[in-house]
Amino acid sequence: MDKRGRQQSLNDGEKILICIEEIQIKLQIAKQSFAYVIDETLMDSYIYEIIALTKKYEYFLREAKGMGLTFYGKKIG
Repeated sequence: MDKRGRQQSLNDGEKILICIEEIQIKLQIAKQSFAYVIDETLMDSYIYEIIALTKKYEYFLREAKGMGLTFYGKKIG
């Protein structure tokens, strides 16, 4: 089954958990990248990216908590 078919077969809770995982990875990459830049413009860019990803992460965590989802066997929230 292709990726598109797989996405359509996922329920809302599964989609939220996938989003949380993807955001965690992107956030980790942005933080690591920020640690190694010396250009001010790039620093600003990573700061904005980290802030935006953090807000997205908080949103999806609230959604997951509201649905009573668990993440790797642990209750979210």
